[in-house]
Amino acid sequence: MQENLGHLASLAKDGSVESLESLIQHAAPLVHRWAVVQTGEFDVAEDVTQEVMIQMVKSLPRMRTPENIQSWLFRTTRNTTISHIRKQRRHLDTRSFNVAQLISSAPAPDERFANTELNLRLVSLLQELPRRQREIFDLVELQGISTTHVAKMLRILPATVRVHLFKARTTLRHRLIELGIRQDS
Repeated sequence: MQENLGHLASLAKDGSVESLESLIQHAAPLVHRWAVVQTGEFDVAEDVTQEVMIQMVKSLPRMRTPENIQSWLFRTTRNTTISHIRKQRRHLDTRSFNVAQLISSAPAPDERFANTELNLRLVSLLQELPRRQREIFDLVELQGISTTHVAKMLRILPATVRVHLFKARTTLRHRLIELGIRQDS
């Protein structure tokens, strides 16, 4: 996938409109998934995805190494998510609201995922992990990216990735056992 995104990004940087459209089609689901893992909220993830796609299109002509677009997308998604969460907190802190009204007016989750209890449970369990463990677990276990590449994406040592991955796996295993979801022997 990374090679494909990098190749598409290189072609799009050189002016290929078809490659840019294809890049957006391939990158948007990845960005959305990362944003869901970061926030646990499907509607916020949609907003973040749109912002990241706009930033990508604007930044592509200036990218020195478009082949590394996947790492750029991850960092940009992460930073955009953090900014979005900060804005939400400031907005909630500055206005008064009725909790019951807020709950009743909350939008429903993205319909693609809403109907499966397992997906909702997984998102909930992932949200219990510290941010770094959640990111690494998603990238390595759910997306199949190597620990070496994840280390480069996050700009940390591969050993640090493995430590966070081990802690995330251990925590999730314990939580699944507590919830009565056991691995078949």
